Amino acid sequence: MKYQKHIPKFPLDNYVDSIIYIEGNNKGTGLPKTAMSLNFNLEDSFKLFTDKQFTHYIDYKKHWVAGLQTKPTNVESYGISKMLVVQFKTLGAFVFLNDPLHYYADNYISLDNIFNKEADETWEQLQEAQFLNEKFLIVENFLYRKLLKNKLPNKKLIAMIEILFDNRTNLSINEICKQFNISRKHLNDLSKEYAGVSPKMLSSLNRLQTTLKTISSSKSEKLTNLAYELEYFDQAHFNNDFKRFTNLKPTEYVKLAEQNPTMKIVPHFIPF
Repeated sequence: MKYQKHIPKFPLDNYVDSIIYIEGNNKGTGLPKTAMSLNFNLEDSFKLFTDKQFTHYIDYKKHWVAGLQTKPTNVESYGISKMLVVQFKTLGAFVFLNDPLHYYADNYISLDNIFNKEADETWEQLQEAQFLNEKFLIVENFLYRKLLKNKLPNKKLIAMIEILFDNRTNLSINEICKQFNISRKHLNDLSKEYAGVSPKMLSSLNRLQTTLKTISSSKSEKLTNLAYELEYFDQAHFNNDFKRFTNLKPTEYVKLAEQNPTMKIVPHFIPF
């Protein structure tokens, strides 16, 4: 697998975590993340499977946006995949899509339905570009044009999400609401609009990402200590929470990570 990460320039870096080029035989299970992504597929069509057996699927061809996923998704490219992935920050996608993001949650939506011909024009430019740096620049220019036209995320929500994701604070959602003098219902509404899911789900997904990054390079015998380090009540709570989002036991994930070195680079994707 070829994997190259590009950090966009200011002001895009406020909303986009990275633009990633991935090339390789792409079949496997994508695990939930804390943010949405936008994808330009430069080679063969891409299959999104609607079952665990890799039998029923939906075709995605040139480009699509992947809403924030709360469950594993099974995918496969028809041949050697060459893909540019815009990985947004948690509240970043709203700036470009300018729709309530809960519409996108657990969905994959073609960019034709969002940006009309502009997405096709960008895809064609990417096909013509010879060098990877050119392709990154084309994607940056596409994003920058969308950024100029749209409004920014709610500033209070940005501050609240930062606290929610800060492992050093350990504040509950009720405590955050009290600190910002906001009702839990209002916070839920804001979070679903700007991030796609509730604050509670975001907090769970953030803990999952921390878990994946940690145990992708851990041995199974260290998992008990890890459960307590991540402030799970006990090992059973840790196991159940992990399986809820991955359909795997932590020990099963560790074995897969040992067999697939690419999972140390991309811990949220399990290749088959």
